[in-house]
Amino acid sequence: MQKSKKLLQVGWMRITRFSQVSEQLYLLSKNQQPFLLTTMRKTLLLFVLMLLALPSKLWAQENDYRIHAVFLYNFTKYVQWPSAGQSGDFVIGVVGNSSIYDELVKITNGKMAGTQKIVVTKFKSADAITNCQMLFVSSQVNFENVQSKLAGKPVLVITEKPGLAQKGSNINFVIKENKWRFELNENSTRQAGLKVSAELSKLAISV
Repeated sequence: MQKSKKLLQVGWMRITRFSQVSEQLYLLSKNQQPFLLTTMRKTLLLFVLMLLALPSKLWAQENDYRIHAVFLYNFTKYVQWPSAGQSGDFVIGVVGNSSIYDELVKITNGKMAGTQKIVVTKFKSADAITNCQMLFVSSQVNFENVQSKLAGKPVLVITEKPGLAQKGSNINFVIKENKWRFELNENSTRQAGLKVSAELSKLAISV
């Protein structure tokens, strides 16, 4: 009985955290997707049903990367790329071994970034990075190597490691008060030739 009660308490904490993230994602997307809140509620219900079937560590990891993937997809609506990046496919790259790749493939399947088809590509290392509009950098990858590879290129670089926004990452995921938030380095974003909307800036932690 005590074990079951503890599992329910842990599950509720996770549900609360996911609900808080859903609210932030809704605020980010409500102008473009009026039915997203209903979708998020359905997704939340799905995760509640999955709680009893997934081990603790596995649930946390997979859920976090799904959240990150939804954020990345929504970032495409609130960042403007130079004209050269607005033709052909819209490529979201993932460098390093990260579960976010699979989540991105599922979430962006059949989706568009404006008039561009979204394509998700995996790079094994910084040296292997080719043309892309957005890049997620796994915490296992040396960020300085990625910076050198992308210097002067209009690529939105997104990381998941404390302190990287201060080192030049455009967007960095962090947890604040048990909520997923994202830091925004507006200076490095401008230097990359990217324009961030006021709506996105308001939701971000500015560094």
